[in-house]
Amino acid sequence: MYNSNSIYSTEHFEQRSSGNLQSPPYSARTHNQPQEPTYTDFNKPRYSGAFNTFFSLKCHGKKAAIELKPSLTRSSEWETVMLEAAISVGPKQFNWADKISIQITKTELPHVISTFLGIKQAFEGKSHGVNANKGFSLAWQSRSNNSPMILFVCVTEGGKPAMAVPVAGFDAMMLGHMACVQYIRNFPGLTTDACIKSLEIMSRHNI
Repeated sequence: MYNSNSIYSTEHFEQRSSGNLQSPPYSARTHNQPQEPTYTDFNKPRYSGAFNTFFSLKCHGKKAAIELKPSLTRSSEWETVMLEAAISVGPKQFNWADKISIQITKTELPHVISTFLGIKQAFEGKSHGVNANKGFSLAWQSRSNNSPMILFVCVTEGGKPAMAVPVAGFDAMMLGHMACVQYIRNFPGLTTDACIKSLEIMSRHNI
């Protein structure tokens, strides 16, 4: 079992990005829609959703780190999650002051949960932010035939280097659980089992 604070290598991702490795046979579904404004009210404590204040999950790579935390859209007060990424500035040190923040939209959230939990192989979100220049991708890959699958999370913003972090399976599962808990808060009476079953059905129909 991997620890979410471990340092993982991004070598495979970098090789794939440079064209040295062949891409796996999948086609990521892309959603191009603006990000809803982030819920920000400095007169109130940080929004925590179903979790304790300041709760979040972080995963670190050699060149970047990601953080997932509860979030609430301002316009519709939709319970969701915020995906953030920061570049490495030294061993186990990351520049969170200049992070990239992406609030997962209402239509993206089911796909994000499904990919974190391994129901879907890949998903991509684009056109986030005021300038529509932010995006993210999630893709399950294997470094070799005998190695376990790794979820590669890449967060981008125009004018900044791409921030890619490999996430071990158990850590990806925890990210999925957190996102799922936030999602079902939007539907009183919806159970986790019913939610997961619905996601599996949607995936089978390639929706």
